Amino acid sequence: MFKPNQYVKPSTYTTAIVDGNTGSIRFNTADVRAETEAATDPSVYVQALVDAAEEYLNGDEWREEAMERTPCEFRPAGSEATGQQIIAMADRTVTFDPRRNWDNQTIDKGEVLAGSMIFTEATDTALVISHRATILDHNIQAGFTEGSLAQTADKILRDIELSAAGKIAAILSTAPSTESISEAKPTGKPVEIAEDLIDILTMNINQTVGTSLADFVVLLPVSLLPVLERAAQRAGVEDIETLIGAGVQPYNGTDHGLFLLPKMFTSLSYRERANGDIWKIEATRNGNHQCWDLEIMAVVDIVANGKVRVKLTADGLQTETVAFPMITNIKLT
Repeated sequence: MFKPNQYVKPSTYTTAIVDGNTGSIRFNTADVRAETEAATDPSVYVQALVDAAEEYLNGDEWREEAMERTPCEFRPAGSEATGQQIIAMADRTVTFDPRRNWDNQTIDKGEVLAGSMIFTEATDTALVISHRATILDHNIQAGFTEGSLAQTADKILRDIELSAAGKIAAILSTAPSTESISEAKPTGKPVEIAEDLIDILTMNINQTVGTSLADFVVLLPVSLLPVLERAAQRAGVEDIETLIGAGVQPYNGTDHGLFLLPKMFTSLSYRERANGDIWKIEATRNGNHQCWDLEIMAVVDIVANGKVRVKLTADGLQTETVAFPMITNIKLT
């Protein structure tokens, strides 16, 4: 017999109810532990997300995929972004801010001859990738599965990728070495739009840094993905990259147009932390709101300022270093 007003926890761990419907009532005879109640424990859910993000983002797999998506490097903590040097493959006239030569002539354009050395520097703006997800306890305590956890992790990483690419596109759109070109926006069915886009990209290849689309990575608005994917299906090819003949990196946010990033130059320089990791992943308990805050951060420099020396005098004794149009930005109007 229980004494009045005295609580005694049940001694039976589970009680099964079997009638027309099947179910069970669970009584916990000990504190809830991760190994017994993992599917309703927010801390287990968050730890699984952190472990998965750490394993992928700070592993070899992410670095390999990052290099496939955009030309990039991963540099040790405390070091500077690596400048690139490459020989121009074709003659090209470049325009620049007016300069005066020794003969008091104002020069605003000069010819860059094939064989001239082009080098790159980091832009004045570095990108801090920082995203936070708030995971409320009551959303997890109802239960979760391995599949739902995997979907959440994939969605978080996908959002980070598209958002970071959008911020990179914004920086590139105003970089001195970005050459902007306007083209009429293609219309019609997906196949027709895709064909016109490929023609536009092909006709605007910068021959000094590449000779075919395969020498570039195309940074494009995510809104074009469904169109290109449908066109790839109709063409019977495996993916968009095969359809276009170049690597593709979509971005979201403001539409800055399409960018042709030359593979011969490193465009992104990721900073490693003191422990060798690129990404910092932290889970912080927010007791005031009964939730966990998951933060994922990284710092990347945009190595996109191309420079070249041009002659200001006929004898070539006076030269100036000027911005070189290395990245092509195609705006669809």
